[in-house]
Amino acid sequence: MKIWFKFKQLSAVCTVFLCGGMPGAATATNFESPDSVENTIAQQRTQQLDWREKLAKDGFTFGADYFALGLASADGANRNSVNAASGVARLYGAWNLINQGASNSGSLVWKIEHRHAYGDSTPKNFAFIDNFSGKDGLGYAGLIAPAFSDQGFRVTDLNWKQKINGGKGTVIIGWQDVTNYVDVYALASPWSGFTNLAFSTGSGVMGLPDDGILALSVGHMIGNNFYAIAGLADANGKSDDILDGFNSAFGSDAAYFSTLELGWTASQEQIYTDNIHFTLWNFGEGTRHNLNYPAPGYTDGGKGINFSWSQFLTSQLMPFVRGGVSEGQVALYDKSLSVGFGYFGLGAEKNNLGFAVNWSEINEEILRPIANSDEQWTAELYYNMQFGDYLQVTPDIQYIKDPAFSNQSSALVFGIRARVFI
Repeated sequence: MKIWFKFKQLSAVCTVFLCGGMPGAATATNFESPDSVENTIAQQRTQQLDWREKLAKDGFTFGADYFALGLASADGANRNSVNAASGVARLYGAWNLINQGASNSGSLVWKIEHRHAYGDSTPKNFAFIDNFSGKDGLGYAGLIAPAFSDQGFRVTDLNWKQKINGGKGTVIIGWQDVTNYVDVYALASPWSGFTNLAFSTGSGVMGLPDDGILALSVGHMIGNNFYAIAGLADANGKSDDILDGFNSAFGSDAAYFSTLELGWTASQEQIYTDNIHFTLWNFGEGTRHNLNYPAPGYTDGGKGINFSWSQFLTSQLMPFVRGGVSEGQVALYDKSLSVGFGYFGLGAEKNNLGFAVNWSEINEEILRPIANSDEQWTAELYYNMQFGDYLQVTPDIQYIKDPAFSNQSSALVFGIRARVFI
C-alpha cells in the first residue's frame, strides 16, 4: 500500500516548505508519509557529510535523529497537575540493491528505534489510559503523542520495496509502519506535525495496529491524477518482537488489518498536499487492540471509512478537512471531524505552523457507558522551528473541551518537542 512513487521532481512548494527549504532539494521524493524512511533522509541531504554522499552514490543512504517531548497540564482528571516526558532515538536507512537510479528499482528499507521514559509516565499514557490504571492522568478519551512511550528497542521498518511499471507503482513486503501508507497527508507525522492523534493518521476514528508489523502493501497510479492503495497487515504483530510476527501473522488465531484507499491528486508531485482520498479499513477480531482488552468477552474488531481533503490555496497556506465514521471496539471514536490548516515558511523558510479543531463522538460500545460526556472538542496549535542544520524545536498548546473521563469541564495542555538530527 505504500505507493512510494518516485517523482520526477518535488514541486516548488514541497521543496521549500515541506522538505525544510533545502536549496536544490532532492528530487524523487516518494509517495508516503513525511516521516517515512526515504522522505526523512531526503530532508537531510544538505547535512550529509562527504563520506555519506559517497555511500549514497553506491545506493546506501541513512540518517539518525533524537527526539524529546514533554507535556504538562494543571487540569488533570482529579483536579491536579499532570506531566509526562520521554525520548526516542532512531537510526534508519535504505539500500538500493536492484536497478539503482532506475524507475523500477528495488531497495531494502530499515528503521530501528529506542523509546524511553524520563520519569514515571510517558506522553503515550498521558491521556485517559493513565486514568484507567489508577495513576494521575488527563481524563481525555484520546492519544497525545502515542509514539513517545517507554517500549525500549524496536524495529519499525524492515522491508523490501520494489517499484514497478516505470515507477508508477510499488510493492512493499516485510515489517512496515502502516501509518506510512494509510490516510496520509502532509501534517500527519507525530515527529514534525500535530501531536494529537485526532489530527494524525485515522483521525482517532480508525483502529491501528502496532507500527512495525508484517504487512504487504501495493499502490499504483491510475492515469495522471487517480491512485489506489491496498494492503494487509498482521493485526497481532509486535514491533518489539518482530520474529514473533511469523506466528501471529500465519498462526491459527491470526487476525488482519486490511485497508483500501482510493484518491485523487493534482499531480504526483503534490500527492500528500493537494489530495482527496477515502480509506476503507477493517480490523480483525481477537486482538489486544480492543479498547477493553484483556477483559473477557471483548474480542470484537472494527471497521470504518475515513476521508481527507487538503490543498494549497497559496504558496504557503494549506487547509485540510479530515475525519470518518466507524463501528466496533478498536477505534477511540465512532465519529470524528477535524478542520485546520498548515502555514509553511512562517517567520523563516524552514518553519511551519499548524492549527486544527476536532469534534469527536467517543466509542459507544466501550467508552460511552463509563464516560462523563459523549462528545469532546479538541484544538491544537504548534509552531515547528528549525535552528541551523541540526535542530528543531516545536512548542505546542492544546485545549480540550469536555474531556470524557475528567472531573473538569476543560483542560489546557502545554508541550515542547525537540529534535536533533544528522
